[in-house]
Amino acid sequence: MNYQPAASAVEMRIFDELVNVLYRQATPIFFGNFSVVILSVYLLWNELAHSVLLSWAAAIFLLTLIRIVIVRRDLRLTHRPDQAARRAWIYTLFAGLSGCLWGSIGIFFFAPDSTIVTVFICILLAGMTGGSVASQSSFPPAYYAFALPTVLPFAIRCFMYGGPLFSVLALLSLFLLGVNLAYSRNVHRTVREAVSLRFENNELIAQLRQEKERAESASRSKSQFLAAASHDLRQPTHALGLYIATLRAMCNAPAVRGEEVGNIAGKLQTALKGLVQLLDVLLDISKLDAGAVKVKREVFDLQDVLETIDQQFSAVAVEQKLRFIVRPAAVLVQTDRALLHSILANFVSNALRYTERGKVLVGARRRGDFVEVQVLDTGIGIAAGQSQLIFSEFYQVGNAARRREHGLGLGLAIVKRTADLLKIRIGLRSTPGRGSVFSVWLPLAPPVEAVANREKPVPVASGTAKNILVIDDDASVLDSMRLLLSSWGHQVTAVSSLGAALQAVKTQQGGSGLAFDLILSDFRLTENVSGVDVVQAVRQASGYTIPAVVITGDTSVESIRSIADANLRILHKPLAPEMLQEVLRDLH
Repeated sequence: MNYQPAASAVEMRIFDELVNVLYRQATPIFFGNFSVVILSVYLLWNELAHSVLLSWAAAIFLLTLIRIVIVRRDLRLTHRPDQAARRAWIYTLFAGLSGCLWGSIGIFFFAPDSTIVTVFICILLAGMTGGSVASQSSFPPAYYAFALPTVLPFAIRCFMYGGPLFSVLALLSLFLLGVNLAYSRNVHRTVREAVSLRFENNELIAQLRQEKERAESASRSKSQFLAAASHDLRQPTHALGLYIATLRAMCNAPAVRGEEVGNIAGKLQTALKGLVQLLDVLLDISKLDAGAVKVKREVFDLQDVLETIDQQFSAVAVEQKLRFIVRPAAVLVQTDRALLHSILANFVSNALRYTERGKVLVGARRRGDFVEVQVLDTGIGIAAGQSQLIFSEFYQVGNAARRREHGLGLGLAIVKRTADLLKIRIGLRSTPGRGSVFSVWLPLAPPVEAVANREKPVPVASGTAKNILVIDDDASVLDSMRLLLSSWGHQVTAVSSLGAALQAVKTQQGGSGLAFDLILSDFRLTENVSGVDVVQAVRQASGYTIPAVVITGDTSVESIRSIADANLRILHKPLAPEMLQEVLRDLH
């Protein structure tokens, strides 16, 4: 049996606690030693030489006092788990010395002619070895070091003396020793299991406490998220209601001026755009949380993404009278191009929003096997205590009133989730009043892989009319989709249920014999049927894997994940016509 501490941290902690138990249980043994020695001297005073008795008693008293000092000093100190082995063997050394002194009575007190002395030795040795099992078995070598030298001298002396009586006493002594050694191993196993269970329980309690704190934190974050989202959703919705009421009032006026109606319509469009923007960002977060965003790693030139960022934000910087500098960085990286663009766009948008004067600089630096892309601004900066909070949903620096010109406070939350998905590092250095530097670290890629991984151009619509099956249980949505697609020259079959969709498949195959070119289905339909169910049923009925898109306004993680698990494309309501056109262009 190996009594050295194991390499794992848990095993070291268990061993350390076993040694602590060994030291804590030592004090009662010491006071027992004093009592037994005094009683032994009293009982044997008239049976043995006084000098032998007193010398033996003095030796045990001295050794016991030394052990008391060592144990009390040990208990006062704080020890590391890696010191447990040294402490255990120090205790074992003194336990062995104590066993030698107690075992010496089997030699120096041996008196075959005195029944009193012989009986006393047997009782004393049996009591000392049996009584020490519980206190010293947390580290079995300590018990072995005490018990063996305590019993063996007497057993050997009895064998040497000979005779039936002393031979039996020797055998009984050895038998009792064997029983105590086996009992010691069992006690050690029990104590070790108890200590191990205590640590496991403590770890479980700590984990439960952490999970409770995490759940409470998540609940608070969710409440804050919903409160902020509710506020930001109400703002454009409130404006839409007022503009619509204004239009209705204008319709009742004697004379309606087209210019005024156009002005109100423009404001309606702006309010609607703000609402759609918030919904899109909320959906982005939901898709990231649901794991519905698939990473498409490729090798590409970082300069391509930087040029896109330059084109996207140059006009905004000019309008804000800021210098916007994008430094060239012809370096090949390996990551998801679209998700990288999302991260950098959020960084730049955030920098422009919080910079009133000066510049915003985008550049890249090599860092060994990585390239660090930095977005530097001369804006308001971020205090050290807010450096982690800004990556939370709806948290904004200096925007307690939630003014919409400062954005929604979701961009950096998306950045954090996206970086976690890509398994890349993001960083922030900031000085309040002087500006901030946001950065993202990207893995470099070999140059030879660049050409083969250039971005493929989006297929251009051929102009051929498509045969499209549309499923939605909302009559107004179904009719508007049919009218829009028909106005683009496509043949549309619009149905409101799974049964009607299957009937449309039979009709289609019975007529032209061809399958539909595209399925557009709402996610939540009547009779607890989902768009995923409809697509699978229509594909099975037609015998073809028809391209399909599920359209939903549901932002729940479970819904988005179920659509993604079916390998179906997701479009979110409200749906821009341009998104539908992109879907149609992608059809071959």
